[in-house]
Amino acid sequence: MKTIRVRRRGFGAVIISLFLLPACHNTRDNGSASEESNPDIIKKEVILSPDTQDLLNRFPTPFEVTNMLQEAGAPYIFSLTNPPANVSSYFTEKTKALNLGVYSTDLAYSSVYQKADETDKFLFCTGKLAGDLGIGGVYDKDLLKKANSYKDKRDSLISLVRNFFRATSDFLRRNNRTQVAVLVASGAFAEGLYITSSLCLLSPDNNAIRAGITGQKESLGKLLLILGEYSEDSNLKPVADELSKLKDVFTLIGQGTSKPAPKDLEQMVDISGKVRAYMIK
Repeated sequence: MKTIRVRRRGFGAVIISLFLLPACHNTRDNGSASEESNPDIIKKEVILSPDTQDLLNRFPTPFEVTNMLQEAGAPYIFSLTNPPANVSSYFTEKTKALNLGVYSTDLAYSSVYQKADETDKFLFCTGKLAGDLGIGGVYDKDLLKKANSYKDKRDSLISLVRNFFRATSDFLRRNNRTQVAVLVASGAFAEGLYITSSLCLLSPDNNAIRAGITGQKESLGKLLLILGEYSEDSNLKPVADELSKLKDVFTLIGQGTSKPAPKDLEQMVDISGKVRAYMIK
């Protein structure tokens, strides 16, 4: 199948995502009655080992994947993203954190391709979930000024975006909320692999997309190592179990110049789709 080519564009539109999330107070209810009535509220924090914390701090942002897709000439397909209307369906801390990650990838995808309407929708979703989780206050009021000065400097924009995601992770770590950070990373990874797998099925001859999928194998390994420290956590263990299923994706993508069979590509999308369905349900 002939790959659909998309004109390469800059990162300017993505930067608006850094400023519109509301600065909200932490909305977590400290009342024991509320926590006991909802088992999906994360009540215990696990102190990660220094090595594992470092893995989490250096975990790739969604822009690594979406930038790869644009450079590979992959098309933008809105139907591959989590429908913005779903944001009103997430009520627990776990589902909000997972889908902050999912929508962050969708936001990166739409922003890199400069899809203004879709970007606005995902800004609303990420803003709402960040506010609900009490992490809206991490955003620097001077970022807009910096973004405007960097709009013609691609490398500087990429650095600014990466710093934005690191700031979110640092905020969660400093406030002893590493579980939330891990859930956000899990949602973002699952969404990114689902989108890239789906686009690979549509463009099976695009070696750059296939290489991009293969490159995510290392990230999955790191994420599973991080989740391994939560083996006794009833919220995070099911997430780890789901993500473990994605190992099969990398056995189907093919090695080197060996192109996978159509049935393997379809199975790859099926696996990643089922894991992603768990995240957005």
